[in-house]
Amino acid sequence: MLKRGDVARLARVVAETRETEIGCDECFEKLDGFAEVELSGLEARSMMPLVGDHIGKCSDCRSTFEALLTALRRT
Repeated sequence: MLKRGDVARLARVVAETRETEIGCDECFEKLDGFAEVELSGLEARSMMPLVGDHIGKCSDCRSTFEALLTALRRT
């Protein structure tokens, strides 16, 4: 059963779909490089737009990325 807001969220995701996208597996493989670029002070989303786009849409990959950043900042 659909919950309130599900249709609007689905429509937003469809509208944000790009011609080229990556999945979670490919994103995960590139997260370490994305994190290194981010921590270096450069604009990671412009250098690795497919990874940036994916973590902007995928809460699981975003959580993994945030945990990785936290761990790297502590070292």
